[in-house]
Amino acid sequence: MFTFDDSPVMYLTASNLLLIFTAFLSIYSFWNVQLFQRKGAFIGVLLLFSFVLILFRLPIIVFNQAFNPDENMFVVGAMTLAQDSLYWEAVDGGSSGPFNFYIITFFCKLFKQPYDYVSARIVGVTLLVGSIVFNILALRNFFSTSIAFLSTFPAIAFLSTTRYLDFIHFSSEHLPIFLLSVIAYLYAKISTQISVKTSTVFLLGFVAGLLIFTKVQVIPIGFFLTLTTFWLLYQKDSSRFGKHLLFVSLGASIIPLCVYLIAFRYSFVDKAWLYYIKSNLSYGNHVGMLRAIYLSLFDDINIFLKIIVVLFTCLIVYYLFVKKHFRPNPTSAFIIVFLGSTVISIYKTGFVFHHYLLLLIFPTVFVFAFFLHSLLGFSTKRVFSLFSVAVLFLVLSNTLIYPFVNHFVTTRSERPLRVSKTGEEIIKYAYPNEKIVVWGDEGRLYLETKRLQGVRWSNSHWGMYSPETQKVYQQEYVTEFRKESFPVFVDAHTKKQKFMPRAECGYETLSPLKEIIGKEYRFIGEFDEQRVYVRKERFEEVNKTISPQYSSAR
Repeated sequence: MFTFDDSPVMYLTASNLLLIFTAFLSIYSFWNVQLFQRKGAFIGVLLLFSFVLILFRLPIIVFNQAFNPDENMFVVGAMTLAQDSLYWEAVDGGSSGPFNFYIITFFCKLFKQPYDYVSARIVGVTLLVGSIVFNILALRNFFSTSIAFLSTFPAIAFLSTTRYLDFIHFSSEHLPIFLLSVIAYLYAKISTQISVKTSTVFLLGFVAGLLIFTKVQVIPIGFFLTLTTFWLLYQKDSSRFGKHLLFVSLGASIIPLCVYLIAFRYSFVDKAWLYYIKSNLSYGNHVGMLRAIYLSLFDDINIFLKIIVVLFTCLIVYYLFVKKHFRPNPTSAFIIVFLGSTVISIYKTGFVFHHYLLLLIFPTVFVFAFFLHSLLGFSTKRVFSLFSVAVLFLVLSNTLIYPFVNHFVTTRSERPLRVSKTGEEIIKYAYPNEKIVVWGDEGRLYLETKRLQGVRWSNSHWGMYSPETQKVYQQEYVTEFRKESFPVFVDAHTKKQKFMPRAECGYETLSPLKEIIGKEYRFIGEFDEQRVYVRKERFEEVNKTISPQYSSAR
């Protein structure tokens, strides 16, 4: 495995030079249109864009530590599903759907990779590369190859060079972004087809159906983009609209129908509805959507909304006062719906985790592409070129890594996760592939010990934003805990935690859980401020064959 020290000067120099070269090609594609019409040159630039992203992300990919508790949840869930494959029975990811977990399971199984953060980030970067490719293809159909490259480059530069943790960990946004990119490409393809192919509309519906089970938040985006597709199909050929409507609907219904039949067969329809749909409808706080958008404008991290406001202001001025008319077409309709539905989906909850903002990256690219297209029709070639060079210079000056510092140091070539003191105790009392329960958000304990999660939630704070929902989650947690005899229980809440400290969230704050632990488990000790409890029968069984040093444990 690759390793990186704190200042890999040659590596970062090469990466930055390649990024500058990519910027040059982006502007050159405007001056030499014929060259990039050739299939080989076009594919070459696509590969270069992808390679730049992978090159910059490589130190992050091989840094085998969690950047966010969500990464623990995804990797632990994927590992559990490899043994117990029914989602909502063995695993529940809250607002995240099953496919975000299965895709990691599939990758690890197919390529025989360990369940760790490296595997998850390889999947995440692969999905980002796919998103970039499909968005460029969509923009090429909407506008031109030149505009596709030029408008996408700022996104490449940002995604490559950002080191903000919420933008680089594997999150529930990666797969939906990829699927939305595929939808954008299929929509653009339909808009340019003289005779719309049935296979294309069916595939668009199928991808929209997949989207439902990636993240609840993106369902409105997929829904409104599908409605926009219906409008496009009617505009293109009203006589065949009924047939196209049928095939989109058939494609969109396949995955939901399969999921429902599996859920019905294994009797967890009620769980899927309660924990994936109903509980997420109440997910949020009391800040209104408009208020949340307003506050987000003052968030230093959220550059996307600021860019969108500037671009939209310029476009409104141009179309109202210069052209003095605006007539929606398939391209502008898609961009408006894509952006509007994304903003609503992100801000509807009233608060924004920063990784939600990843959903805004490609809508921002589409708005920028539309802006460039409008500017190209308004200005001379020289003015357009000067503007483009200024934009690329601004992007590079804000994204090039200087000084050449790497914050993700990997000094060991070994990939396995280091086992903590708590993990050592778990391994001592829980046999391989046994299920354990960790109360808190220390999913790493499952990964370093390779023990499966005993209850559906490897992260015990789901539902905490709604007192009513939290009560339902806690009741179900206790119900599942009572079903099996887990050899080890760990309370991972520490006294020093600012988010979910022990005083507020320790296992003893939930009376039924406290009663079970007190009656059936034995306290072994506190390691790294995490309390370890072993089932009494297992404690006696293990201590018959090992040193009696724990016979007087509290």
